[in-house]
Amino acid sequence: MFRVLLSVALAIAAMTLPLAAAEPFPQVKLEEVDAGMPYNVAEVPVTDPQSMKGLKIAIIAAHGFEEVEVTYPLRYFQARGASVEIVTPDWIKDRVMAVQFLKPSVWLPAAKQVSQVKATDYCAYVVPGGAWNPIIMRTDGKVLELLRQANEANKLIASVCHGPQVLLSAGLLKDKEATGVGDIRGDLRNGGVKVIEDQPVVVTENILTSRDPHDLAEFSKGIEAYLKKNLGFCKSKEKANRPKE
Repeated sequence: MFRVLLSVALAIAAMTLPLAAAEPFPQVKLEEVDAGMPYNVAEVPVTDPQSMKGLKIAIIAAHGFEEVEVTYPLRYFQARGASVEIVTPDWIKDRVMAVQFLKPSVWLPAAKQVSQVKATDYCAYVVPGGAWNPIIMRTDGKVLELLRQANEANKLIASVCHGPQVLLSAGLLKDKEATGVGDIRGDLRNGGVKVIEDQPVVVTENILTSRDPHDLAEFSKGIEAYLKKNLGFCKSKEKANRPKE
């Protein structure tokens, strides 16, 4: 009997003793976060600072876009006279966060939220990639619907790196030629896309895609060239009036 009572007493004591504090996980310090490889893409010299005057371009981005995939084309278009606005999902206000691979880098000012935009407001819609940005946007119904409406309104839709995943989720790439960064090419093929791997810019109808940040100069030049083929394109709402490739 004594042994039974002792066992019960020890069990109760064990239940009432404070548990040893679990060792906390170390906090991640910003300087420890991987910023990936540097992208030193040469700037394209500006020969005509008015070559894109009158063209209005939207860059659609959520937190976590690869910094250079927005800042490079933004500088390119603005240096040539285009009007460029950053459009975000509705839950993001005033500014949007860029990253360099996994490391937060800079804030960029946001002009509008997606619900404030009509498909006919811009000549072109640019969709960047990045570590988190495409994951957020490809599940945002309002972003996808805006891209579908822009497609129907005969607007140029351009995307680079992981960005074509968003276009794929919007249903814009099936049976078209397109490209993207290497790790999404299987997704594109599974979605019915004919993937082109050896070209920096692939254009099919009003869809323009590029592989990765190393192609940003050609990507930006390709957008300019497409829009300049027909200046009336920005006002056109009929697919039949698309400029020829």
